[in-house]
Amino acid sequence: MLLPDVLDRVVDWLPPLSYGRLGVALRRGRFGPLPSLAGRTCVVTGATSGIGRAAAVQLGALGAEVIVVGRDAARGDAAVDEVAAAGGRARFERCDVGRLAEVAALAARLPDGVDALVHNAGALAATCAHTDDGVEQTWATHVLGPFALTARLLPRLRAAPAPRVVFVSSGGMYLARLDLEAWRGAAPFDGVRAYAAAKRAQVELVAELAVRLPDVTAVEMHPGWTDTAAVRDALPRFHRVTRPLLRTPADGADTIAYLAATHDPLVAGGLYLDRVARPAHRLPTTRTTPAERDALWRLLAGQAGLTPA
Repeated sequence: MLLPDVLDRVVDWLPPLSYGRLGVALRRGRFGPLPSLAGRTCVVTGATSGIGRAAAVQLGALGAEVIVVGRDAARGDAAVDEVAAAGGRARFERCDVGRLAEVAALAARLPDGVDALVHNAGALAATCAHTDDGVEQTWATHVLGPFALTARLLPRLRAAPAPRVVFVSSGGMYLARLDLEAWRGAAPFDGVRAYAAAKRAQVELVAELAVRLPDVTAVEMHPGWTDTAAVRDALPRFHRVTRPLLRTPADGADTIAYLAATHDPLVAGGLYLDRVARPAHRLPTTRTTPAERDALWRLLAGQAGLTPA
């Protein structure tokens, strides 16, 4: 079924419809086939399960060589096998992207050519913990680590014909304002709030990347409400209530593959859901200024000891 633009805009403001399986079912009629990624290399973090694993399979099926990044070798090998079963090529690289030393080591091992970097790794923590770098783990995994990996891979991305950096966001960020103190870990700690704050920071980081690095297409995507082990474990009540509405991981990953492969013009710094750019803010209270985004950039550059340029 083809969803007219006006109806799409209406549905987009109704999260249970837009983010659930009905939203993607209504919009799927406008999804065209994606171009080949033969000869391209895609790096996907958090690719050993859930949405990241589904994205790795889809990118491999399009012909890309996929580098599956994760923390668990057994799950990584299983993901590589699944990519191969779909006709793709992949290899596993172990890395906890929340730890700067591991990010540096991963970047040193990656090939000279990187066409697409997908920042999917994430976790919703129940308790406050800090990495060896002194940063709360949610911020480290979702914001600082991706910033550092992007900075280290930037020369290789710029050598690609159509470089893409894709961040995987979450609807929770719509309720959060940019908090430049979130990296410290608030007391009392609330994992859901920390997650939303990190996802809002990602959105603002992507907007800043688009301004500062115009030769690399940086975009964000929202996978919708997706039935994954991470959702079941971290948000069991939400999962029980919304389970009939939840998408499959493959549905959630579709826009990742689209953003990595499409020849369509993309909105630099844009937030996409179901292959269409969507508002990055729903509430006026979450809007940020250029000065705030610049402060985020300087904070991350200082924490990482790196400045993408």
